[in-house]
Amino acid sequence: MKQYHAEDIYQFYDKFIQVFLIDGDSILSAHTAILNDNTIKGCFSNYIENYNDTNGSFDAKVTDQFKNADLSTRLVFAHAEWLWSFAVDDIRIPTKKGYVKRITNLDEEELVDTIYPIGFGSAGQWHTNNKYEEIKFILILIRFIRQKIVLGEIATVQEAKDWIEYICLFQKYGTESTTYMLPDSFKDELQEKSLAVTNILTYAGNPDNYERIASENHKNQILVSFWGLLTDEQKADENLNTDDKILLIRKELGALTNPNFDFYEYDYARIWNYSLTEEGFSEVQGLQYKKAIILYGPPGTSKTFTAKHLADALITYAYLKNKANVTTYFRVKPDVTTDRIHHLQLHPNYTYEDFIAGYQLKDGNTQKTPGILFNICEKAKADLGASPNDDMPHVLILDEINRIDLSRLFGEVFSALENRDQPIQVGVGDLELTIPRNLYIIGTMNEIDFSLERIDFALRRRFLWFFYGYDENTLWNIIHHKNSALNTKLRMDEEMNRFIRNATQLNRKISSIPELGKQYQIGHTFFAEIVEIYKSYKEIGGYKSLRYQLYRGDGATNILWKISLEPMLVSFLGNMELEVQNEILKELKIIYNQN
Repeated sequence: MKQYHAEDIYQFYDKFIQVFLIDGDSILSAHTAILNDNTIKGCFSNYIENYNDTNGSFDAKVTDQFKNADLSTRLVFAHAEWLWSFAVDDIRIPTKKGYVKRITNLDEEELVDTIYPIGFGSAGQWHTNNKYEEIKFILILIRFIRQKIVLGEIATVQEAKDWIEYICLFQKYGTESTTYMLPDSFKDELQEKSLAVTNILTYAGNPDNYERIASENHKNQILVSFWGLLTDEQKADENLNTDDKILLIRKELGALTNPNFDFYEYDYARIWNYSLTEEGFSEVQGLQYKKAIILYGPPGTSKTFTAKHLADALITYAYLKNKANVTTYFRVKPDVTTDRIHHLQLHPNYTYEDFIAGYQLKDGNTQKTPGILFNICEKAKADLGASPNDDMPHVLILDEINRIDLSRLFGEVFSALENRDQPIQVGVGDLELTIPRNLYIIGTMNEIDFSLERIDFALRRRFLWFFYGYDENTLWNIIHHKNSALNTKLRMDEEMNRFIRNATQLNRKISSIPELGKQYQIGHTFFAEIVEIYKSYKEIGGYKSLRYQLYRGDGATNILWKISLEPMLVSFLGNMELEVQNEILKELKIIYNQN
């Protein structure tokens, strides 16, 4: 949807096409006639053929790759990198300017200072981590469009935008066209890989038909969450891709609520922005299919938070399947979830008698007493509809199932998970329990306390299992959210990218240590404490602040290591000899602080 505050993005994109692609001149400096076969070949030679796959920052590697290139070639590459970064706001304007200065070596007075918009939104950590492939795609795109222009097949900005839009859609969906014919040699150069830049460019070039969303995962979640707003014909139409269907959803939602809404507004985002899974079969889809899932992994990986969010999303999704409820939901904002989410914090003393049924002594008599699951099932049954499509879900969250014997807790009721709406005789008198079809179960499990391999197969097959390990994209999102919420003014720039990159490398090393493994990864929520530390470390005794810097002797990263990460690692390594433990800690700290 076109945003009034993003007009400069649309204008700069048009300028890039007219001045750079069509005229061949620079928009970043006063240099002219820079875009030609030789400079494009130079970019391919230095960036792709001379690819540097060693460790190190992108900036350092690119600087080395282009050190012998002429200025025009370096300027062409600078335009490719500008196109990669110009439309997003999680890269600061000084950083965007720094990219151009770094590759061109031009003085500030030689560079145009007014070609850098704030951006339409965050592109996420995937956009940054996948930077090499994203810019490679841009270079391939530049070469192809420029060839079309030279041959006279593209003459206007709009014609170029139409071609770029189609190429981005081909990269995403592989859709062939009779209007836009791509040679096989061009198709062979494209990678079958998700690229944030394809979503950025389609939006910049055609904001009336695309959303300001860089993440493909976000688009998929929107489609799943608002699927009920599509007609059966639209759902089945194989000629409609994800973007087409989101546009149809927008039109339907806009007619019922506000035509100018944004999917990132809270009332909309809380419906779809539920998942930490980046691709493939989502947790909500797993719930809809199996009705019982478990999120497992190390501590601090957002399992409980996600379980609650998934429950909220599943119930809201069912409520919105009825189009009559959509207007009510957005105007009245009814609470449709609180009474339908049932949260149990499990502990070692929690028993079958508490959960299913048992005997209690009352007035001198032993009486059979239904447990909490009976009560939850009765509440769920009250929300059964005339058909499964009319049901309102109830969700039972079993938090930290690693703390109890799940087989003993459920007992014979396990079979009822697969035989919904069928009464099961429990082991207490003549009590029968029926688990209704609209009761969904989400469990969470800290694998550090109880590995998946120790759970018997009969139990495992009754759930779908989603591993929740450390995730750098989630870490980036949490830091970005905290930074905004706390007004921390923590810069989401190369230094933060370094911090997240090192956190990832640290966990890779932990996973490779035989005595530890992936179940001992440090969760992203622990690393995200960097925001609170950065905000408050002026008040921490013995530490002096230096504004904006994370890395230095007494900086925020060092405090995080001392008060959180190192003690955690010491506890993980507690069974090792002290000398071996110290050597591993030393190696891990080097990784944590590397450039």
